[in-house]
Amino acid sequence: MDFLKDAALPQSLEHFHLIVLIAVINSLMFVPFLTFLLGSSVLSNLFDRKGRRENNPSYNKIAKEVIDVALYNKSALTFLGIIPGISLVFVYAQMLQSTDAISVGLAGFGFLSLVIALVLLYTYKYTFRVQGLLDVVEDNKANSDVNDYRRTNTSVHVRSGKWGLFFLFVAAFLYASAMSVTTNPSSWTDIGSIFDVLISADVWLKFLIFLIFSLGITGVGILYFFFAYQGHKPDTDEQLKELVHKITRRFIVISMLVLPTLVLLNVFTLSIDVLSGTIYLLTGLTLLFLFLAAHFLYGYFKQGELKAVGYGFFFFLCAAASLIINDHVMIGNATKEHAALLGLKYEKTTEELKLKLGVAMVVMTGEDIYNAKCSACHVFDQKKVGPPYNETIPKYKGDKAKIIAFVLNPSKINPAYPPMPNQGLKPAEADSIVSYLLSKIAGNTQQK
Repeated sequence: MDFLKDAALPQSLEHFHLIVLIAVINSLMFVPFLTFLLGSSVLSNLFDRKGRRENNPSYNKIAKEVIDVALYNKSALTFLGIIPGISLVFVYAQMLQSTDAISVGLAGFGFLSLVIALVLLYTYKYTFRVQGLLDVVEDNKANSDVNDYRRTNTSVHVRSGKWGLFFLFVAAFLYASAMSVTTNPSSWTDIGSIFDVLISADVWLKFLIFLIFSLGITGVGILYFFFAYQGHKPDTDEQLKELVHKITRRFIVISMLVLPTLVLLNVFTLSIDVLSGTIYLLTGLTLLFLFLAAHFLYGYFKQGELKAVGYGFFFFLCAAASLIINDHVMIGNATKEHAALLGLKYEKTTEELKLKLGVAMVVMTGEDIYNAKCSACHVFDQKKVGPPYNETIPKYKGDKAKIIAFVLNPSKINPAYPPMPNQGLKPAEADSIVSYLLSKIAGNTQQK
């Protein structure tokens, strides 16, 4: 899948930020769908197997109802699964061009696994319906064709459910791995194969968050669509209702107890370069929404008020949204330096094209930019509004890309000084001023 990165064109800084926004929008649709489908498929397969083993039609009925909710129709699969799934592959290709990160390959093979899983699970759902039609036909032993077709349908049903679930787990793991690798810049070089992925603690933490989140959204979603949603008539069988309540209650309790811990652990394991105040804010919002969801769902199980299910489902989706947005804030912070380099490459390519076309350009040197913008707050050898350059620039140890990234997206570092305002420089201008500062610092050092 690296050919997608090679085919990607350099992006401006503004376009890169737009790509991150597109990733957020796609993930807001894709992640809840994928995790809900994963949990529902597990639940349906377990009940279907239990119903066949114990010859209990009630379990098979629940299995059919669950998979019917998760795979509502083909349009939902397309707009919630296929389109955002493939979009994320191209988003990672644009983000991570010119890097060694394998996120594009992971997401690409994750998408292929997802397509296979959706085909198999839709077959699993369809054979449920065929089985229902066959059950209507009178069981006539003399009619061998019907019996043979029933056995074939059952075999296809069981195998498609089992293998569909397997490929869905593979897809979830690969997408979680792609997100984990993208969030950590050191993983771009440290993780170079599937073996490295399998032994990465960060990857398994992200996948565990996926699984626990899947339990929560499956429990809350099944509870909502079975009992509270106006377009779905709840089953009148009290025994089935109690069984669904029992399973969803377990899923919800496990998710509400474990997910907050994993969310905090995910933040604590982040690199210091990725952390920001926005991440802490969104983490707090995620925990708050989870608490509110748990509060309303507890009220439903305690008092049986159906409105509480709707409120609980709403706040759980809010928690999902804040969690997903937080993940992409992390990705935005992790790729800040890379975005600056891509922006610089884009500016140089654009300038070369304009020169070939004979378009006149006004070029500001690094010294011009320093005199126009920087000298009001900074000098080299003494404190002014900001710290002296002779103290700050050497801390980067000549890492030009990091300095450019800071100039383009300044953040407060030294509490003794006010935060540096964004100067609105283009990547090429940031490169010019940084080159000027590095040359001046080197000259001052040689004079000493």
